[in-house]
Amino acid sequence: MKVVRLRGSAEGRLGRLSGDEVHLFPEGCSLVEAITADESAAVATVPAASEFAAPTHGLVSLRDCVGFLDHIRNARRARGVTDPLADVWRQRPAFYFANPASVRSATDPIEIPAGCERFDYEFEVGAVLARGGRDLTVDEASACIAGYVLYCDWSARDIQNEERLMQIGQGKAKDAAISLGPWVLAGEEAVSHRVADGFDFDVSIQVNGETVHAGPFRGMDWSFEELVAYASLGSELHPGDIVASGTLPWGCLMEHSGRQGFRGWLQPGDVVRLDGGPLGVIESSITAPPPMPAWRRPAASSL
Repeated sequence: MKVVRLRGSAEGRLGRLSGDEVHLFPEGCSLVEAITADESAAVATVPAASEFAAPTHGLVSLRDCVGFLDHIRNARRARGVTDPLADVWRQRPAFYFANPASVRSATDPIEIPAGCERFDYEFEVGAVLARGGRDLTVDEASACIAGYVLYCDWSARDIQNEERLMQIGQGKAKDAAISLGPWVLAGEEAVSHRVADGFDFDVSIQVNGETVHAGPFRGMDWSFEELVAYASLGSELHPGDIVASGTLPWGCLMEHSGRQGFRGWLQPGDVVRLDGGPLGVIESSITAPPPMPAWRRPAASSL
């Protein structure tokens, strides 16, 4: 089952996509209710639109994790860092909180943030929670996952480099936009694709029609269930939360930036297409940044 959120005359209504039709759920139905509802819950049928809004009705929080350690290794090598990862990376999964207000649909244009000259995409998958909980076991976390959604974390790499020096986590580098796929694939359908380290389907990334990466969504060092369980440690998860996998290895330009023949960072007019197989496609046009506001203080000689 694919749950979508409509645009147009039925703006915001959730429904189940079936071929060229959408079976609508009652007004006020939450995303979690839509994912877990049976067919009898639908109250009307409308033609499927060419574009859907981001399927986020009832979204509470976004946690973006590091499920793939090879992504971190690749990114470090691209910056000239070759020493082995510290043991802490293998002891627990890292994550940061993303901005729910920055969510965009799978077809919305994406504006480069002001002042950014190294703009990037990141190919991920998010687990959508149907239940909450605190201090969950891995088995309990598994029962919380209602479905999966294609997830693109747009990143300002030059701003990220500045913020890394502050050592307080992600900030404006990750604040501008997150694109979610056109639908949430219900867990009961997605389970047929699940393998121990990801999914058995192939995905691909294109920029202006040129394939930048293609291959399976596999290689996770931390499973979705482990990511959800860790996120619940000492903290309350809620229905509607999204816990993202982190970036697929070679799933962003930063990882390629140290390679000979690197195509360069995203520019206004570029079209990025992320194909997630049964999770659908994110296809976004990149637009020019707004003028940089004069917010910086003059550099001080000392603090």
